[in-house]
Formats: sequence, structure tokens, C-alpha cells
Amino acid sequence: MSVGWFVAGIAVASIVAYLISRKKSVIAVQTTQVAPLNNSVKDHPLASAMDALPIGVVVAVASAEHLVRNTIASAMTGVRHVDVLVDQAVEALLTETFISGNQERALEVAGPPTRHFSIRTELLAGGDAVAVIEDVTQKVLIDTVRTDFVANLSHELKTPIGGIAALGDTMTNETDPLVIQQLAERIVKESFRMSGIVDDLLSLSRIEFGKSDDWQPVEVGSVLREAVGQCQHLAQRHHVEIKLELENGAMVFGDRSQLVSALSNLIENAVKYSEPGKLVRVETKEDVETVMISVSDQGIGIAPADQERIFERFFRVDRARSRSTGGTGLGLSIVRHVVDNHGGKISVQSEEGTGATFTVTLPTTPQEIQTNEEHHEHAV
Repeated sequence: MSVGWFVAGIAVASIVAYLISRKKSVIAVQTTQVAPLNNSVKDHPLASAMDALPIGVVVAVASAEHLVRNTIASAMTGVRHVDVLVDQAVEALLTETFISGNQERALEVAGPPTRHFSIRTELLAGGDAVAVIEDVTQKVLIDTVRTDFVANLSHELKTPIGGIAALGDTMTNETDPLVIQQLAERIVKESFRMSGIVDDLLSLSRIEFGKSDDWQPVEVGSVLREAVGQCQHLAQRHHVEIKLELENGAMVFGDRSQLVSALSNLIENAVKYSEPGKLVRVETKEDVETVMISVSDQGIGIAPADQERIFERFFRVDRARSRSTGGTGLGLSIVRHVVDNHGGKISVQSEEGTGATFTVTLPTTPQEIQTNEEHHEHAV
């Protein structure tokens, strides 16, 4: 919980508690409804200040027999049955505060979606108490994603490093030239894999900073032809055909290299997850304000549960298959960030066993790009 907001909440609540005690304006705690503040307190500027705080504040008067909440606290502890636990936790902590002093608790409320709250209480000088409640769901989610990212990165790098070490150890004791050559080729393969992970991480880091210095009008067809060209060799090795169907003339404003990188990642994924003899279709459709770019394959498809996570770093629908095809698990994350940078949207439609269609929608007119600070709020 932010120390600054906690202190502000305590300060404003202390004065409001004093006003409540002085005016003898109390709030009865009801099971399904929170009563409004008495006008003599509600109309006071300090009560308005309590309502303006971006955190929940609950003031307990007379040993927690009477409670007054600001607007955010009422929303957190109101009539919705999924939030009843928050209500109970706040009242219990306030009661305990009068007995044992200041309290602090982290609370998880079952969803969907699951929500996380941080609750801190403080005994006030006048004998009243205040609880400050903060919805930390987003922070918990970011921390979880960051922890998973570090764990996944460690695992992804450990695997090729461990493989190189084992292969090198075997090679030192080997005398057969053919076996030595095979071991050397495997070492090179693992080295390229590790290099690919690092390269993708560096690309992702650059992209997350938002707008580059190389923004200009870009012809979508030209970008797609280049992206398809980059994937043709891979498609030939997999015996997969790439069919490109363009509505000529669509223009967007952006970074050409980022767009080529994103679209080649989408096409490359479609090829890798397609069986030999299948078709990958790349199409564009333009209206007045946007251009839609779709990449469709006839591959293994994506389960509904996985569709919510496929844009996370290192997430793979099929880990074994991704490794066998040389995937780093970062491609779709790069795609998402590039699309975000260009003020666009990306969606996926898929059923297991029937393939997948990724659709990128980009504005055809220049968009105000997020600042670094705004962008980093969404980056992990």
C-alpha cells in the first residue's frame, strides 16, 4: 500500500472522526446497505476530501459500533455478495484495533475475477479508529507475471546452457570424428536457440519503449510482402503454402521495421504450427478508418483457456512442439506490443484441431502514441 495515500487517509479520517463525534452524526451498519453520511458531516469540505481519496477509508466511532465510509470503501464493502468478506474483514480488524492496536491484513476475495485487497487500521488520538483499504489486484497480477517471467527466463536460458555444457563434456572424451561433428552441430543449434531468446528479449525491450524516431506513412501491402518473403524459406522446409491476398493501397502511420517484425512473427507461427501440405492465408481488409490484417492457419488450434495467455512472454500452447521448431516463446508478445504501439488491436479466433486466425486491426490515420511512462504501466 502506498505510504503517502495511507497517511493522507489517516489525516483526513482523523478530522472527519472528530466532526462525527462533535456533531453526534453516526452511521448504522446494515447487512445489505450502507447509510449515507449525515448532512452536517457530508457537506463539510473535509468529508468531500475523504471521498476524493483514491483508496477506501472507513472511520469507526465508539468502539466500532458506528462506521462511516467514503465512496470507494462503500463500493468495496457494499451489497455485492462477492465482497462480503471485505466488509467482515474491515469490521473485524477495526474491532481488534480497539483491543490490540494497529492491524494489517492482505485479503483475497474469490471471483471470478479474483480480487486482492490490502487493509491497514490505525487507532486515532481521540479514541476512534480508521481502516484504509486499497484494491491491489492489478499490483498482485503484475507481480505474479513478473515472477513468472523471471522463472521462465531462467528456465529457458538454463536449458540450452545445460545442453551445451553436457555436449561439450561428452565431446572432450570422444574420439570418433563423426560423433564429434554431430555433437558440435548440436552445440551450434543450442547456441542459436539461446541467441534467439536474447535477441527477442532485446527486441521486446526496445518495442516496449513505444514510439521510435522512424515513424512515417507505411504501405501495408509492402510490409506484408516483406514479411511473407522472410517466412518463405521456413514454409518450404515445412511444405506449407503461404497465400497472400491484398486490398492494395492501405496505408498506416508507424515504424516499418516494427510492423514487419510483428507480422513475420504471426506468419512464422502459423507456418510452424501447420502440418505439411496445409495452407497459411494472409489477407487484408480496409474500411474508412482501419485496416484489418488476418493470418489464418490450418494447424492444431488453440484451446479457449490458452487464448487468454498466448500473448504472455514464454507462454506456449505446445511446449514440446515449440522447442522442436525453434520457438523462443516471445513472438506473440512482440506482436502485441507492436500493435499497442501503433494504436491497434489484436484478436484470435480458434478451436482446437481446426486452426487459428489472428487479426490485427490498425488505424489508417496517425494516432497519438503512448508515452514511455504510460506504456511502462502495462509492461512487465
